[in-house]
Amino acid sequence: MDDSSLDEGPSVDFGRATLQIAKENEAAQENRAQSLSTALDNENSVINNATGTTPITNNLPSIPYKRVDAHTYFSDRNDVVERAIKDCTHTLIKDADGEVIGCWLLTQISLWDTEKERLILLTRNALYTIKYDFISLKTLEYGRVPLPEIDTVVNGELVYPPTSLVPRLNGLAEGVSSVFHNAVRQQWSSFTARSSIAEFESRSRNMVGLQLMWNKGKPLPLEKKWNPFARNIPWMTFASHPLFWHKGTESEKMKFDVEGLHAALLSLIAENCHVVSNSIVLENYLGLGALLHNRNALGFFKIRGKVSF
Repeated sequence: MDDSSLDEGPSVDFGRATLQIAKENEAAQENRAQSLSTALDNENSVINNATGTTPITNNLPSIPYKRVDAHTYFSDRNDVVERAIKDCTHTLIKDADGEVIGCWLLTQISLWDTEKERLILLTRNALYTIKYDFISLKTLEYGRVPLPEIDTVVNGELVYPPTSLVPRLNGLAEGVSSVFHNAVRQQWSSFTARSSIAEFESRSRNMVGLQLMWNKGKPLPLEKKWNPFARNIPWMTFASHPLFWHKGTESEKMKFDVEGLHAALLSLIAENCHVVSNSIVLENYLGLGALLHNRNALGFFKIRGKVSF
């Protein structure tokens, strides 16, 4: 057999071929990454156009409740919110209220800036706010507001007056909490001088809220405005539940999102109702009691060591 037969055929530059294949693989990966990014952007755009809102995280400088342990909330357990909605719908909703349009678990912010966990049932003719015990699974108290009585709907960021000390107190509390958190976990390597100063900076609520009013434009009387036990306040202020920022899918977040209540209300309120997009001012100037109440989530049913409430 002639050895020269092995030399037949065109010569091949394997170094150049390898380089060409590597470039083609890199280009394919870049194209796939670009296609995935475009698909995600298009999906977000479709969601935003369908709801008529923009993502809350785009409007806020930081995400609230970032250090919350979602599993400590009793409302995070499987199907417990659905059971509460079913129980309240069966026992509270009357025929005159019409069909149920939507149900949410939100945070209600009182006149004194305290956060409370409330179940919201919206029917065609009324809105129910329910204090539901997610431990013993029973209704504790509830309020009902006929929709025709609502004369103003305000949607916007929750803010404090310019002279309020609450943002500074929130920054101080957050800084101390961050130092304690890093001390317990021994994460001092990531706790630089610059980051430690930033933790103590003034902090607003960084939350979007919804305020419903039926006071006909009249101010609140002084005997109610300065009375922490006053009831029958002619407005309600809501924000998204803390679990909203700790759920993975959009379907899971829907029942904790205040924007869902806002969108549903717009199709039910009277034509003469004023709909405003503006900041919602929380008139809390010092608020040490509210600070302690909110940072410890005393208005929510949670696991608190050996005691749960």
